[in-house]
Amino acid sequence: MKANAPEKIYIKDFGDKLSFGYYTKQFDGFDIEYIRTDAFIEKAVKYLKDNVTYIHPRKGTKECIVNIPKFIDYMKGE
Repeated sequence: MKANAPEKIYIKDFGDKLSFGYYTKQFDGFDIEYIRTDAFIEKAVKYLKDNVTYIHPRKGTKECIVNIPKFIDYMKGE
């Protein structure tokens, strides 16, 4: 299920205090970036499926080396 929240939000760091609200666009390199956990996990899973693979010796198919369901559970803290 997709959340209705932005994927990333930014909090302005004023040095001695933080901004009261949040922003959906980064103003400068000193903003604090927060990302939704589910969005981060989805992005990590896509990377693993695309880049951490091997060719199965008997089947000849491209397989992911990482056990994706266990990885998702681990990232969620379960």
